[in-house]
Amino acid sequence: MELRDYLSVVRARRWTIIQAVLIVTVTALVVSLLQPATYEGEAKVLIAERDASAAFLGSTLTEFSNAERGLQTQVQLMQLRPLAENTIRALGLQTTPDDLLARVSVSAVGQTNIVRIVATDRDPAMAAAIANRLAEEYVAWSQEAKRESIATAVAEVEARLNEAQDQVLELGRRIQQEGRSDELDAELRIVTGLYTTLADRLESLRIQEQLETGSGRLVSPAVEAERPVAPNPLRNGVLGLAVGLVFGLGMAVLYEYLDNTIKSSEEAERVFGAPVLGMIPLEKFDKDEKRRLTIVQHPGSPAAEAYRVLRNSLDFINFEHDIKTLLVTSAAPAEGKSTVAANLAASLAQAGKKVALVSCDFRRPTTEVFFGVQNMIGLSDVLLGSHSLKAALQRPGDESLLVMTSGKMPPNPSELLGSQKMKELITELEDWADWVILDTPPLLAVADPAAVARWADGVLVVTRAGTSTRDAAVKGFEMLEKVGARVVGSVVWGLDAATAASGYYTGYYGDYYYADYYKAPETGRAAGKKQRVHDSGAKAPVKVRAEDTALPPAQVYVPEISPMRRFLTVVGRIMAALLSFLVVLVIAGLVTYFLDQYFGWGILGSLLDLL
Repeated sequence: MELRDYLSVVRARRWTIIQAVLIVTVTALVVSLLQPATYEGEAKVLIAERDASAAFLGSTLTEFSNAERGLQTQVQLMQLRPLAENTIRALGLQTTPDDLLARVSVSAVGQTNIVRIVATDRDPAMAAAIANRLAEEYVAWSQEAKRESIATAVAEVEARLNEAQDQVLELGRRIQQEGRSDELDAELRIVTGLYTTLADRLESLRIQEQLETGSGRLVSPAVEAERPVAPNPLRNGVLGLAVGLVFGLGMAVLYEYLDNTIKSSEEAERVFGAPVLGMIPLEKFDKDEKRRLTIVQHPGSPAAEAYRVLRNSLDFINFEHDIKTLLVTSAAPAEGKSTVAANLAASLAQAGKKVALVSCDFRRPTTEVFFGVQNMIGLSDVLLGSHSLKAALQRPGDESLLVMTSGKMPPNPSELLGSQKMKELITELEDWADWVILDTPPLLAVADPAAVARWADGVLVVTRAGTSTRDAAVKGFEMLEKVGARVVGSVVWGLDAATAASGYYTGYYGDYYYADYYKAPETGRAAGKKQRVHDSGAKAPVKVRAEDTALPPAQVYVPEISPMRRFLTVVGRIMAALLSFLVVLVIAGLVTYFLDQYFGWGILGSLLDLL
């Protein structure tokens, strides 16, 4: 896909993206407004490389051989459970050590020996107290641990000093008894030197014990924060906007991947192997008007101009004049084939062409609605031999246009349309007309179009923008290929003007209600009152046959909607409902918030306490 294709996806699925952005952003804002305020208390502890006693004694060695590892060790020691327990006891907190440590963050500050202790709480004073107390507990624990180590060394040196003292006294008694000698003098000097060294070491340890301050000291106590650190509606809103945008784009790409509708003229050309001859824009009908002959009733509309373009395109591809009989059909119902056929016939007649429009749709005839003619005598009567061709043809007011309605429902429509008599009828119409337009049912609904397609010079396939699927189009094209029909072009009907410029058609296809084509027509009084909805949405009475007339069984291919597509459709509806709910919730929350702030009711404070 090129950049233009991705932009087309974004433009086509813009409402999905907008819904995702709004839902995530509004959710983030609502959660931010409902969250209680949280404050931080920050204390800083300086980790000493050398303690005070080492400095006093003149030691140049650092406390840790690896400064970075030693600093991280102290960071971990500050998060020990005993320190948290002491903090809880000292402050009288009603929590557990694990919960307290979860609210405390300990980290080193850059490339320094400073460690930052950050505690969070709903009370700013308590947040500062927790951070300070935990730092103090660490300092006290570190000092006590080192003093205990020094005390152990003091005890060991005192024991050895006592032994050296005993040895000096013993040598003194021996000299008094035996007299002085070089050997005894030498032993006395050694023992006396050892005693002096141990005495000096003991004094140093005692001084070190008194001066020991531990590995760190509190250099910056925490103070009460004036502003909460959370929630931050602005930050959360921006993050929600970004996350919603990413989520919406992902949903748009996923919808695009799972959407199997024909979205461009190039794709339609690939499916049918023929050029797109026209793109008919979606029309806005007046109240109680769902079907019209646009080329006559609204000659200056964009749709009328599109039908003229279609007429010119047909003339262009028929430069050899080898197409006289044109079959107009579609793969599935409700794709505008009858509307295109009627307006194309009228457009050709306006151009001075002699046109014969024949309705081959016995089950749902619509031609008489467009031209205001009668459907008492039609194609079925001529094919059954009950009436002549001349009796079935009607002029709707133009000398260049003849219209033949479908007539009564025959018992064997497919056989009649594929019969030799149908071929002879078309041949006879071709002797008079420049164009013979055959309006047939959808290809995937019944076998009638495939039966009559063999007598046509070309087939014009109508697809509906955002509705016609690739599966249905391919299946219909295969049916035409099997009977040797020639597809000369296709028409995109019902194109939204907003997306026509990009060549991208949006929308979702619904279930195909093909069952209407196979139901036996009603008779009697109910048939006279029955109104049926046609593929372009108009309501017109349908002529019916006798009750004892049986329809032949028909085979139908109904494209199934994938489970993932159904799931995504449900998800889209849920998102729309959730968006509406969140909008109402936000409005109610804002009104409550401002009223609470103005009148001082304290509603929000009570809710936060409950939470």
